[in-house]
Amino acid sequence: MGYPHELLELAQEMANLHSDYAHQASLRRAVSTAYYALFHLLISEATANWQRPELRTILGRVFDHGPMKQAADKKVAELNNYFKEKPPEGPEWTTVYHLHNVAYTFGQAQYYRTEADYNTGREWQLTDVQLHIDRIVDAFKSWSGIREEPSAQAYLVSMLPSRERKQDERSRPEKRPAPTEDPKSSWNV
Repeated sequence: MGYPHELLELAQEMANLHSDYAHQASLRRAVSTAYYALFHLLISEATANWQRPELRTILGRVFDHGPMKQAADKKVAELNNYFKEKPPEGPEWTTVYHLHNVAYTFGQAQYYRTEADYNTGREWQLTDVQLHIDRIVDAFKSWSGIREEPSAQAYLVSMLPSRERKQDERSRPEKRPAPTEDPKSSWNV
């Protein structure tokens, strides 16, 4: 089955752990875990192309949330333009549809993961969490249908951090945290 599928299964179990009431900790963990299922699915698919299996884990560490989200957003915009041209349905259209589903779902899942992990003011409902997980299940299905397609493989490569993005990050003004009190000084030891 594999790690990403186990994460997706775990997300579904956590969402239903307290189905009689909106247990926020379980619902938030379910949203976050569902995102990580898709995140790790894409990374494992990309690294599976690497000839040396013993180095795939190290290669997987190169992938990062930000560049993966940028690649997803860029792919969604590109494919939205494709659909605006109203192409005829056929094998190419089907591949594009499924790739759009994967990229769009990844971007949405990352947004909701951030909401679940950091927006403590948001109240999660079981029905919303289940809908979110169902979308990720659907993205898994979409991916399984197109995983060997050249455009899907190119999408995986596009998720790698690029020199161009790194240079853009370096040119931004550095944000330094404000000096704070040494946290150890307030410990009661």
